[in-house]
Amino acid sequence: MAIVRVNQLKKAYGVNKVLRGIDFTAQAGEIIGVIGKNGAGKSTFLEILMTLKPYDEGNVLMFDKELRTLSQHQLEDVRKQISVVLQPTQFYKTLKVVELLNLFKAYYKSPINIEKIIVDFKLEPYRKKYFDKLSGGWKQIVSLAIAFLSEPKLLILDEPTTGLDPHMRNMLWTYITDYNNRTGGTVILTTHNMDEVELYCDKVMLLNNGVGETFDTTKRILDSGYKSIHDFYLSKVSI
Repeated sequence: MAIVRVNQLKKAYGVNKVLRGIDFTAQAGEIIGVIGKNGAGKSTFLEILMTLKPYDEGNVLMFDKELRTLSQHQLEDVRKQISVVLQPTQFYKTLKVVELLNLFKAYYKSPINIEKIIVDFKLEPYRKKYFDKLSGGWKQIVSLAIAFLSEPKLLILDEPTTGLDPHMRNMLWTYITDYNNRTGGTVILTTHNMDEVELYCDKVMLLNNGVGETFDTTKRILDSGYKSIHDFYLSKVSI
């Protein structure tokens, strides 16, 4: 089942053509990495999928619904099926971790047990700490835990491991892949870490100057003669 279908997506800011005709499909259960240089259009593409920005031309179907045809009520129903983790993440500075989890549990009307989330995400030592006092890595872990409270069908991550040490990156990916395997949920993320793309992503879309130059499985890319996704990336993107 296609969770996201994009056809000839175009977006410009005045004369600056940011997206020049993107074709993209995300099936249920896939993890897809969106890669490219800064300014290639990655963030704009994700913001459109998050329903935060309008687009100029093309089609964007989320859960088989064309976004531009939806009423505000229908758009809210789509948004309820999406969770987003941005980098950096900021929450209320005066709330502790357990208070944040309970706040979002109430907001999402989530049936998930908070104590189970605390155990699953190894948050017990941090439950009474203020979010603002956590390290960058633990902020991302808490943000991911909050995202899971809504039991999303689509999880969108914008450079989720930027600035994290190898241990925290591994922890974050453990939770992401567990979510993917356990729920069949779809993950779309941007990253500059090609090793992560090679290890964890089923497919890769390379954006270059607003064009999707490549959209393929990591396996086929590697089978075509590249030693690594890193080598593939460098061969396609001019310095």
